[in-house]
Amino acid sequence: MNFDQITEPLDLRLADGLTRLAAVARQLDWQAAEAAGLSPTQADILRFVAQRPAGARLTAAAAHAGVRKATASDAVTALERKALVRKYADASDGRALALKATAKGNRVAQAWSSSYAPIVAGLSQAEQELLLGLVVKMIRRLQQRQLIAPQRTCVSCRHFRENVTPGTSTPHFCAFVGAPMGERHLRVDCAEHESAA
Repeated sequence: MNFDQITEPLDLRLADGLTRLAAVARQLDWQAAEAAGLSPTQADILRFVAQRPAGARLTAAAAHAGVRKATASDAVTALERKALVRKYADASDGRALALKATAKGNRVAQAWSSSYAPIVAGLSQAEQELLLGLVVKMIRRLQQRQLIAPQRTCVSCRHFRENVTPGTSTPHFCAFVGAPMGERHLRVDCAEHESAA
């Protein structure tokens, strides 16, 4: 018997496995949100805003959460009632609405860990490094296809120099900090990110 003939294609099995992991992570997120008295959308937006101390536009928060602007606006109104975020006019465009997390909002957002933490905890450091590189690669490709909101990843930053010393443990270079970096150093959400586009 040849397993290649009776087994589903690799890409389908991998997609199924990732779907199952996402379901576990989503369930953990919902449980944490519920414990904080938030809906999943409210929790997602609160964490997004809390990770941006300088503030974030409502449109960016909606794109990150994968919801329409009206849905995000309703979630933000609820977060504002709970004193977790505040709205203000964006300094660069007075017509745009920007958001900042309050001190209480920051505490709530930092109170729970990433829902994927228990999922990756069983991997060795080498496996985590490999997986991080693959995740960053997938995010980059999704961004190029405009299937994901712009992310503050190293690979989309104007300071990132890719593969300047190939074959080493630190092939990349970050011009912002002036240091070589390896796959294990890549960030998915860097506060110092400046878009290369």
